[in-house]
Amino acid sequence: MLQRKFRLRQKSGFKSIFELGKNYSVKYVAIYVFYKGPNRFGFIASKKVGNSVQRNRAKRLMREVIRLHLTEIRKDIQIICIARARIKGVSYSEVESNMMNILKKANTLIKSE
Repeated sequence: MLQRKFRLRQKSGFKSIFELGKNYSVKYVAIYVFYKGPNRFGFIASKKVGNSVQRNRAKRLMREVIRLHLTEIRKDIQIICIARARIKGVSYSEVESNMMNILKKANTLIKSE
C-alpha cells in the first residue's frame, strides 16, 4: 500500500494540480503533473470505468505501479493518475508498462545512466 504521506487527499490539492499541472495521456491512463512541492499522488477512476469493483481495481493497479517505482520517480513532483475506460479487465503488466511510458514521457523519472 502506498504510504499516506504520499497520497493526495484534499480537494484543494487536486484542484491546484488540475489548474497548474501539465497533462499527458496514453491508452489506459491520463496523468496531470505539477513540477513543484513534495511527492504526492492522487488516483481517480470515474464511473465511465465501470462499477465500484472495477473502479477500485483500476485505482489499486495505478497505486501499485507508483508504489513499486517510487524510488525511480523524482522527489519534487505531484501527480494525479486518471484511469481511462479502457483499463477495465487489463492485466497489471500492461498497466505498468503503459504508466512507465507516460511517466518517462512526462519527464518525471530520475535519469539513470
